[in-house]
Amino acid sequence: MFFLFELLAIPVLAGSAAILSGVKNKQKEKRVIDTVFRNLKVGAVEGKEFVYPKLVATEQKDYCVRYVYRVPLGLPKKALEPVEEILAATLDRPVEVTFKKWLCIDIFNNDIPAKVPYSEAPDMKGWVVPLGCNEKGWHFHDFDKTPHCTIAGTTRFGKTVMLKNMMTYLIEHHPEDVEFLILDMKGGLEFGRYRNLKQVIEVSSNPFEAFEALRIVQTFMEQRMREFCQNGWSNIVDTPIKKRLFVIVDEGAQLAPDKFMIKEQRDMLAACQHILGEVARISGALGLRLIFCTQYPTSDTLPRQIKQNADLKITYRLPAGYASMVAIDDYGAEELPSDIPGRAIVKTHELRIVQTPFISDDEMMKRLGVYRVAKVRKTQRTANEDTICFE
Repeated sequence: MFFLFELLAIPVLAGSAAILSGVKNKQKEKRVIDTVFRNLKVGAVEGKEFVYPKLVATEQKDYCVRYVYRVPLGLPKKALEPVEEILAATLDRPVEVTFKKWLCIDIFNNDIPAKVPYSEAPDMKGWVVPLGCNEKGWHFHDFDKTPHCTIAGTTRFGKTVMLKNMMTYLIEHHPEDVEFLILDMKGGLEFGRYRNLKQVIEVSSNPFEAFEALRIVQTFMEQRMREFCQNGWSNIVDTPIKKRLFVIVDEGAQLAPDKFMIKEQRDMLAACQHILGEVARISGALGLRLIFCTQYPTSDTLPRQIKQNADLKITYRLPAGYASMVAIDDYGAEELPSDIPGRAIVKTHELRIVQTPFISDDEMMKRLGVYRVAKVRKTQRTANEDTICFE
């Protein structure tokens, strides 16, 4: 009987120890936060006293503990700038500090993982793709809400893998409704193996093929606009049309005209950039989605019309702050770790650092091989205006 009581008591004692440990951790964190406030003089004068922020609530969340503080009137926001970095270094944990009406300090349970397999991405409905995982969990992007995207990053840091991650997720979740036109300016080396998937309209492997493909896209846009005008439609999400066409450009720098080129070549590449600019400006409501990638973003390799109309911006490591400013209008990509491929900054209305999913070509083909069909390598329009396909 005594032995049975001992066995029953073990989980109770273990649970009590965990609770006690959690309480001690929170007490330690509170002391550290208070010490940092005092050492940095984070506070303001009220009456005759210098007042520090006062803790008003502690919230236990799935991924962090949030400490909510009331701050004294007159506290300058600049005084809070070093708090996040110092707390993270002191506690050796990821920390996020936000200040609107209340000062919130989130101390996260885990670091950003160094590698995230594609197979771990949760299933989500809609025209969404997984952007990656960080200390807050998984983050997704909805292409029906924000239709265009730019991706920058030095070679071998995850840019093309991210394209394949998006492509795989969209095909697995919308096998009958998604279509891809891919401008693989690396000679077709990355996406040529997927040209026989039924969802892939064409894989262009050089600037001339890209120009021919984009002229077809331009014609398709004109026909789709007439269709929308005839039916009084203004946005594809409010129509019965289910299909979405994704135009992927992998290494857009190859489409940038250069002064050493002959005039005909410069004109052709300028036309390519003009059509892509049209896609970025007007095609989102028509059901086209543009994903434009470049290794080193500059004003030449990342055209302004595309950048301004792509509200989702992703960047992997870049060699200089200037390139980061071009890619996301902010510094930071040059500070991403050089030993962690797949680490990226995602910018929409805010900046987030995530570890993007990894998928190998072997896994991608195993997942998508069922959709392989025989094709003739020639693109042209059919009588059906909703589809660009092979004949």
